[in-house]
Amino acid sequence: MTNLDNTCSSPTRSEPHHYRNRSLSEAVLVPQATITDDAAAPTVAANGNTNDHYDDVSVDLAEHHEALIGAAFHNQNNIDKQPTLATMGETPFADDGDEVVNHRVIATEVVKEPINFIDAENILQNAIVLLDPRIPDCIHLIEAGRKRGLMVMAVIPKPNDGSKALIEFYPTAQALLEVGMHQVYEPPFGSKFDVVECAANLKTIEAQQNLRFLGVIPCREAAVDFSDILGALLGLSNVNDLGLASARRDKGLMKLAVANAGLRVAKYARLTHGQGKDISSAVEELELKYPVVVKTPRGMGTSDVFICKDEKEAMESSAHIVRGIGPDGRKTQYALLEEFIGGEEFALNLVASPTTPRGVQVTDIWMYHKINTDGTMVNTFQEMVDPQSRAYAELVRYAEGVCRAVG
Repeated sequence: MTNLDNTCSSPTRSEPHHYRNRSLSEAVLVPQATITDDAAAPTVAANGNTNDHYDDVSVDLAEHHEALIGAAFHNQNNIDKQPTLATMGETPFADDGDEVVNHRVIATEVVKEPINFIDAENILQNAIVLLDPRIPDCIHLIEAGRKRGLMVMAVIPKPNDGSKALIEFYPTAQALLEVGMHQVYEPPFGSKFDVVECAANLKTIEAQQNLRFLGVIPCREAAVDFSDILGALLGLSNVNDLGLASARRDKGLMKLAVANAGLRVAKYARLTHGQGKDISSAVEELELKYPVVVKTPRGMGTSDVFICKDEKEAMESSAHIVRGIGPDGRKTQYALLEEFIGGEEFALNLVASPTTPRGVQVTDIWMYHKINTDGTMVNTFQEMVDPQSRAYAELVRYAEGVCRAVG
């Protein structure tokens, strides 16, 4: 709401509540004039001339888009000084409205009585959400949260109805509460997990208990996608870009995003044939030489990642992936064929957050020492890379670029 003192002034005003006896629309719609409590008092126009009356220029609010439109500002200096000016015609909401001129929008809503907003109660406790936790993992997270004064809440997308024997890895709500979890959410009995419904329940709990959720931590591979969505629905300020969620999980889309960012990636192709018969044409088109890499498009680590020394192995590996279930528990739609690049292999740990100096903070880098075991590269040990080495700086630069490319 614009301060009315900028548009109306009274030489006879003696009390601070001078305008309260007149309606807001009557005050703001008088063209550059003075409103007084005394109907007989003269008014002073913008040009300094005295007028004994003014014309009624009231506006039907419903007909005019519920906006209060002031009279035209003819003084360009006044127009330039007012940040609340909008350019509209004299009949701005009519289909045959005239050309645009400068008018002042005073308000878009009229409230007869001032509203006394009730201040929200102070946040009693910060909280975090563990999505699909396992007991061996969440015990440490619960203890860490307790040390920091956090309430730890669990979300179980697929509750254990008693048919799964390994309670440690498929815990029930009661089992989680017994190890120190503060609260547990699971879908209503007989229904599937719905991330939108879950977020609505968590927001209700947040409001009722004066909590503030700070983060959503996925505790399994299959929970990573849901954690991004749930964090956004909870209104968390620091969440991964949902528009690039697929690029963070699908290795084919990840390569595309990284390549579009101007960074180097290995040659690759998608294989969809259930028996791997598209291997030959893909290898020829990419001008690859064996060995080649055939891998699942989703998942972390070396699960379903094969180094194939000939076409037969490549076809078998591709068929195995296309017809199978990925590490995240979802049906695999295709296999990924990649150029094999020899040399040293590195792994990086990093934190992506707006609070870090460049948005990404690499914490440590490790060089793997792997051996080929039946077509799968298995790490035997790793050693930390010297932060002062040239290789470390180059790896950090590349990792930061990849991280920004995939959000």
